[in-house]
Amino acid sequence: MKSLFIHLLLFVIVFKAEVFGQKKINEKFKKETISKIDLLLHEHYVFPDKAELIVSHLNKSLKEGEFKKQELIDSFAVALTKEIRVVNGDKHLGVWPAFAPVKQQENSTTDYEMYFKNYTDTRKQASGFKEVKILDGNIGYLNISFFLSETNITIDAYMHLLANTDAVIVDLQNNGGGNPKTVNYLCSYFLESNLLINTLYFRQGNRKEEVITHEVNGKKKIDVPLFIITGPKTFSGAEEFSYNMQSQKRATLVGETTGGAANPGDVFKINSDLEIFIPTGTGINPVTKTNWEGIGVIPEVKTSNENAYTATVDLARKAAEIYRNKKALESKKLYDELEIIIKQEVQSHSEKNDEKMEQQITEIFKKGIDLGLFGEGDVNFFGSQNIKNNPIAAEYIFKSNTVLYSKSPMVYLAYGDMLELNGKRNLALINFEKSIALAEEQKAPYLEGLKMRYEKAKNNK
Repeated sequence: MKSLFIHLLLFVIVFKAEVFGQKKINEKFKKETISKIDLLLHEHYVFPDKAELIVSHLNKSLKEGEFKKQELIDSFAVALTKEIRVVNGDKHLGVWPAFAPVKQQENSTTDYEMYFKNYTDTRKQASGFKEVKILDGNIGYLNISFFLSETNITIDAYMHLLANTDAVIVDLQNNGGGNPKTVNYLCSYFLESNLLINTLYFRQGNRKEEVITHEVNGKKKIDVPLFIITGPKTFSGAEEFSYNMQSQKRATLVGETTGGAANPGDVFKINSDLEIFIPTGTGINPVTKTNWEGIGVIPEVKTSNENAYTATVDLARKAAEIYRNKKALESKKLYDELEIIIKQEVQSHSEKNDEKMEQQITEIFKKGIDLGLFGEGDVNFFGSQNIKNNPIAAEYIFKSNTVLYSKSPMVYLAYGDMLELNGKRNLALINFEKSIALAEEQKAPYLEGLKMRYEKAKNNK
């Protein structure tokens, strides 16, 4: 299923109207064009009753001479689009000059020139991602111009940069839409997996397609405060992302009401000179039981386009502070649990208790990591804090890090150091060897230092 915005991108940016839109037309061409549009709408438009009304209106407009003054392809396409939308204001309905007229297609040199321009212009658009950064207050900011297909790897990279931020702003103020699967992939970063967020109904085959969130190749941000900047140019797929987050009460929208185009569809050829985008389906949100067609997505915080960014950053800073405080309390709770376990070990030291303590310590840190409270360095810090007063507890803390971060050379180094300190030289050497093997595999810059540490431990009798 093609997206309206992707097609418009090819047309507006790459194959502009001045290239293919200057062909002169006559009344016969206009009549035949409207006749073909009638057939296409009757066959494909998701709302058959509206198709009948649109067709009737087009024929009436032709009869009344509404298209008399249009003598060129581009102006005729604009006029047709205007009249097609009169009946129900469907902003996805649109007519424009064809991708490439037949005469142009016959010229291989022109084909290459068109391809080259398409390639370079698409590259300049950076796959639809305009900007990503971390603002003061540890706020992630992601500005997306449009949702292109096959950009999940880019999304993963950008979300990795924002993985530890305390609030996220997704700026869709000038996003014209794009590929539904890409929209769903970004949604999946902010929602639990296996959650139904939309159902698409398609007239052809009378079929339904459920849109369900899924796993992502990165760290999900399920509870991080999320803000979305919207405006009148927020369109189609960008509206879907905004509407999904709003209906799930997952985000706060700031700015102006969006464009109001909810119906997905496809491009159909009218003739060798013109194409039409016809919505072939419509969305049904599981929460609202409707969509944003003709209404737009209405933000909770209404402000002008000019003030939307500043207003959103202010809200995000306050939310980030609250989120940090909340996480700090959760972290303190886990730390207190860890202290209780360590104190119990001191009071009743035995091999059985040591095994239980080891398991409990690993579970606590795993829980903390899953909640985004601890990282590899934090676990090592907790271990170092117990080296002096409780070396056994410290050993198990360092060991838990090798379970939780099994691909990190440094956790095996720290665990080996602790084992050596506790007189377990042979086990320490095994972990130093594991550290070296991982560092070699990863081509770590500190490999030589690990080897020197291993030799020192091996010779220390």
